[in-house]
Amino acid sequence: MPMNYAKLFRLLESRGMTMYTLRRDKVVGTATLEKMRKGEGHIDTRSLESLCKYLGCQPGDIMEYEDEKNAPP
Repeated sequence: MPMNYAKLFRLLESRGMTMYTLRRDKVVGTATLEKMRKGEGHIDTRSLESLCKYLGCQPGDIMEYEDEKNAPP
């Protein structure tokens, strides 16, 4: 998947938060977080909106596009 969510997990770590915090506060569901962690599937824009609102950030702060053609083998 060309979207990479490593920035989200670094942001959570820098704020002393975990994926559990997002689940506990009902920001996004477990399945969505697993898709983000594994880099599989598509994430709904409502989930991204919820994350940005909760974290007070922009979408570019939690994800980035990776061109699959230029990715290292």
